[in-house]
Amino acid sequence: MREVLHDEEGLTVALVIADETAVVELNAKPDGPDLSAPDEVVIVVDGKGLNLEVESPQKASAVLAEELDAEPEPTMMMVRVHEFFEGWELFAEDSDD
Repeated sequence: MREVLHDEEGLTVALVIADETAVVELNAKPDGPDLSAPDEVVIVVDGKGLNLEVESPQKASAVLAEELDAEPEPTMMMVRVHEFFEGWELFAEDSDD
């Protein structure tokens, strides 16, 4: 499953769930933000920063959960990429997503 959470301003943020692993993927267009800039790309889940795996200036990801429960608890995720800042409540039962 891949759910796009944001796709504007040259930046795509997606939640990818496969084989019980939940990953946040960040993709930038060539004229978009530089995802390899230290301290300019931050992903926080329930108040804890995640380790970011940077593949290139246009691609980065972070593992939310390596073994996702069948019914995961609601989780608050915040993403900051340079000037972009947004938050999402993931796995909420009453979510329309």
